Amino acid sequence: MSDNDDLTPRWFDRRADGFRHAVAGGLWLAPLIYLTNARFGPGWYGKVVSADPGRLLRWAARTGIPARGLEAKSIPDVDSGPRTARRRVPAYHIDLWGPRLALAYDAQYLARVEARVSSA
Repeated sequence: MSDNDDLTPRWFDRRADGFRHAVAGGLWLAPLIYLTNARFGPGWYGKVVSADPGRLLRWAARTGIPARGLEAKSIPDVDSGPRTARRRVPAYHIDLWGPRLALAYDAQYLARVEARVSSA
């Protein structure tokens, strides 16, 4: 991917497709999870993931997130073999929670997720 590519994180229905996108240097919008015991309190948490730290930092700067939000964590290369033997690729992510979720996640998606929890 070139520096001129879109800095919009992409959502994928299949996690494996998201991992592929991130390994290729794209910005992957990982699925939201609800955490009851998290450092910033209970609630929905998400993250933008990429193997390209420069691209992730450019997205963060564009959205007003400080560079100190960048964290390193390897991700699996889902095309490198069976699950038990996959190689890990150096990757990076920025955690999102509370109002920061709206910086990356579509408002309609956030409303659907919230409605699912409210109706349960």
